[in-house]
Amino acid sequence: MTESRLFTLVSGTVKVAATTTPFVARDHFVENIRREAPVKIFYVADVFKEWFLGKEEKPFEGAFLRYNELSFSSVDGFIIAELGGEVETTLAELFLLMERQKNSGKRSPLKTDGSNVFYIRDGNGVLRAVFARWSCGSWRVGANSVANPRGQRRGHRIFSRDSR
Repeated sequence: MTESRLFTLVSGTVKVAATTTPFVARDHFVENIRREAPVKIFYVADVFKEWFLGKEEKPFEGAFLRYNELSFSSVDGFIIAELGGEVETTLAELFLLMERQKNSGKRSPLKTDGSNVFYIRDGNGVLRAVFARWSCGSWRVGANSVANPRGQRRGHRIFSRDSR
């Protein structure tokens, strides 16, 4: 990625481990805040359920993701263009990062004081802006159309494909 005024200097990369089995969204994005939950999720938005809970992703060989924070609010189309179009991530990558940060005290690239945004194709192949936000000891998960005129706010952390 080239230098951009859209993003702050807060950036980095994170490796997401390979998976060996298909990732079935409805088995993972479950509202459950009990102590033994694999990931404490308090809320899954209805639109996320509609667009993603029927989706199954094939196993993958692992990947590196890049993350950057927005310097100012912007629509998704401009963010995607600034990142060179290589933004698509997966539900499995999002969930594995949430699982890695099951409790807010663990160090992880996911923000605990704002939204984490991933661009993921839904069950019909449409690219969506998916967000995860830590609040009160658990995650909230939702999604928006990338055509949403509100876009993303300043300070949101944007995750995209790292082309290593």
